[in-house]
Amino acid sequence: MYQKIKKNKQKPIQYQNLNPFKETEKKYKFYAGLQTDFSELIDVNNLNEQQMEQQGIHKNGSVHRFDYPQGVILVKGFLNLDDQISISKLCMNEYINQPYRTNLFIYKEDENFDKFIVHDDKKYHFNNKIRWANVGYQYDWNNRHYPPEKTQVPDPIQEISQRANNFLQLQNHYQSESVIINFYQSHDYMTGHLDDAELDQDSPIYSFSFGLSSVFVIGGPTKDEKPVAIKLDSGDLLVMSGHARKCYHGVPRVLENSFHPIQNPFQQSKLVANLNTDFHVFNYLTEHRININTRQVYKPLLGQ
Repeated sequence: MYQKIKKNKQKPIQYQNLNPFKETEKKYKFYAGLQTDFSELIDVNNLNEQQMEQQGIHKNGSVHRFDYPQGVILVKGFLNLDDQISISKLCMNEYINQPYRTNLFIYKEDENFDKFIVHDDKKYHFNNKIRWANVGYQYDWNNRHYPPEKTQVPDPIQEISQRANNFLQLQNHYQSESVIINFYQSHDYMTGHLDDAELDQDSPIYSFSFGLSSVFVIGGPTKDEKPVAIKLDSGDLLVMSGHARKCYHGVPRVLENSFHPIQNPFQQSKLVANLNTDFHVFNYLTEHRININTRQVYKPLLGQ
């Protein structure tokens, strides 16, 4: 699902024989030398009340509820800059290490990834070969199920997911049981997929954005329905609840030079023991996107 952009040598984009979801994905992907048409991209920051009504978006403060797909909720600026930096720092420094698991587990232990490591006092420290990390229940990507083994979901992630659930009051009991952290470089994308391996298909998925903005697409339970494209910015919370919980979704585009504020507000410091400071995390977010999505795996017990 997680892929790198391929150059198309400025050939026209071909849309023949594509289902509506795939066609929309292809529309927003980055192709070297070709200009993207963003005219249908929903950026709620640039819509007035009449335009939102026409798009089927209902705004109440920072909360935007979509008529289609039913159950999509966007909360703008849910996490402030301090939250974004502190949580991203944990993702970069801690959640990529044991007992948590990353995509590197699929490679041989003696494989050398040094060429992917950025270690620069003026930038950051990170192994750009890492594309995802998994905490809580460890999803089996090959067999598409959750084995019983799990790690503890860290308190900061439990806190923001609980904060999101309490803010929106979607259900009485919510426990983040499995968390996937995606690390995107500027030309990476995530192909359309369903999150259908969890036994609990009713509880919402909470998705938090950090760093570069992205194009998020979500449609229906099959790829025959045309998806909507929504712009997600750093600090935003995107919720898939109700019907939307069972819909195809993906990220066909990460937008370069889209992280704001532009100036690094943190004092420059050196890397010590390969640990990023706030200064380094900010630099990383100007070039990358981090996405944290949390979900319940099992239905809550009655009475909880």
